[in-house]
Amino acid sequence: MLDKAEIGIPCPKCSHTTKKTIAWIKANDEFPCGGCASTIILDKEGLLAGLKEAEQSIAKFRKSIGRLGKRR
Repeated sequence: MLDKAEIGIPCPKCSHTTKKTIAWIKANDEFPCGGCASTIILDKEGLLAGLKEAEQSIAKFRKSIGRLGKRR
């Protein structure tokens, strides 16, 4: 659901921010910083857990919107 969304990933050494899509992040573990060329290792476990929670919240919100205007 969020795979095309981009997020900025800051380098822990030089603070340069690199934008990557969620789909790209899901498929990769590391990448070189565009500012200092240091290898940035992604915390995919934490990120994927947060993404799952966000997707579940969005699904609940969509379900709630779908019920608007319906009589019970």
